[in-house]
Amino acid sequence: MNGTKVASARLGPPLQQRASVLEWTRGRDWVWPVVAVAGAFLPRVVTSPYLLGLLTSAVLLAIAAVGLGFLKKQCGLGMFGVAAFIGAPAYLLGIAAARFDLGTAVLLAFLGSTVFALLVGVFVVRARPLPFAMLTLALAQMLKSVVTLQGLRPITGGDDGMSMIFDGSVFGLNQSDLSNVVSFWPMAWLALCLVLIIAHFVDRSRLGHVLRAIQSNEERMRFSGFDTYLPRIAAFTIASSIISISGILIALNTAFASPELLDFSTGGNSLVAMIVGGPGSLFGPVAGALLYQFAQDAFGATGHLTLFMGVALIVVVAACPRGIAGLVADAASRVQRFARKRD
Repeated sequence: MNGTKVASARLGPPLQQRASVLEWTRGRDWVWPVVAVAGAFLPRVVTSPYLLGLLTSAVLLAIAAVGLGFLKKQCGLGMFGVAAFIGAPAYLLGIAAARFDLGTAVLLAFLGSTVFALLVGVFVVRARPLPFAMLTLALAQMLKSVVTLQGLRPITGGDDGMSMIFDGSVFGLNQSDLSNVVSFWPMAWLALCLVLIIAHFVDRSRLGHVLRAIQSNEERMRFSGFDTYLPRIAAFTIASSIISISGILIALNTAFASPELLDFSTGGNSLVAMIVGGPGSLFGPVAGALLYQFAQDAFGATGHLTLFMGVALIVVVAACPRGIAGLVADAASRVQRFARKRD
């Protein structure tokens, strides 16, 4: 047995599965840029506006799910109040767009969301997983109450929501282009590719290693002289910033922000997508978002959406505790072991 096989044997089952996937991709780094560029031209292949609209919705959902999966993997924290970081940047964009050109408004919305996430992280990351989840849920509900206040109605639109009129363009797209799914798709797709790259590099960085070590044994890391607080704030801020990109894109596409964006159901969709796909893999939440979006469309036609979605979720979680990514990794590992036995 050579050194590579010995090292793989010492990793344990979950890491062996991850290693098998990495072995396949080693030497094939050119695949990912090709996929990213080819994906931007999908409207040339998918000519159905309805199908392309579904795929666009899945991509926007996937961006939020990637942020959730990143936080779960690096810190072991689940966020029930995802909607806070979807709705807040949408409203910030609308407020900024009323005063600045579109490019500046997008930048201000993203920076404002990042600063907001940093401030929230300072207070919530010390909490244990369940209190943390409930604190973020309370935050989302509080923001929903704030935007519906009658005193803020001239700014936020109250219960009716906020309609937006964009002045100028962003990345060469004006308001008409942004509302057109064909021209909007490349922006959404490349945004997903960007957040995947960010999550990948942070995962492989020193920060990623420190975060997983803290999750494994925080007390030992603290006794070893590591700061266990600031890295978790950084992870929370990065994850929330990724989620905020989804909120900004939704607002750009619809030119509208409503209190429903701050509702639990909005964030719950991305939470379910992350669970179905599996947070342990970078592409798990993306697969989960695609499956969730198309399942929701199929079950919605029956008139019993919540019933069938609930049953499907129970079956998927029971059959694949580590999500779709875990199922694929298990299958790849079995195939690899079978091939080695035959050799």
